Amino acid sequence: MRKCYWFIFALLIMLTFTSCSYNKKTAAPPKILITSEDKEIPYVVGLNQWNGSIYDREDTFQTIIKKDSGIKVPYIQLRKTIQIDFKGIKPDKLVLKDYILKENGIPKYTEKEINEIPVKLIDEKVTFKLDVHMAAMLSSNSKDYEPGNTIRGFKIICSWGDNECEYGFIITSDARQ
Repeated sequence: MRKCYWFIFALLIMLTFTSCSYNKKTAAPPKILITSEDKEIPYVVGLNQWNGSIYDREDTFQTIIKKDSGIKVPYIQLRKTIQIDFKGIKPDKLVLKDYILKENGIPKYTEKEINEIPVKLIDEKVTFKLDVHMAAMLSSNSKDYEPGNTIRGFKIICSWGDNECEYGFIITSDARQ
């Protein structure tokens, strides 16, 4: 009988440590799926701070733009809906930022021209309509106003407790309707 108590006690200890080891601190960022209509939008993920480590890394837009990334930047028409599905633990906090980019993936304008899109996570999904970015109208280059010549980058900054990462994706669209 005494051995049975020790066995149960040892089993409870193991279960406690096992369940504690799978938490937000040790889990990797969940996979996501980004789509617009039936088109999947490729993305990259970069860790900002994870499990107590702070990462000095390449910008997610720079990673996508590299010729060897294998990522083909899709065209998404204005007014279409973009949906982001979280395939794991949903984040505690989520911020979505919208940038106008140069061809090399660097933001074209200053911090003031970055749009923060208000979104809510509902049933592990975020949806937003691709509206005109007012900074797209600041260009003096007439080619920027041709259909499909506006390069937009999006950063989804997510946190799970002290852990934070950034999902980045780039699309091409139009400067105006």
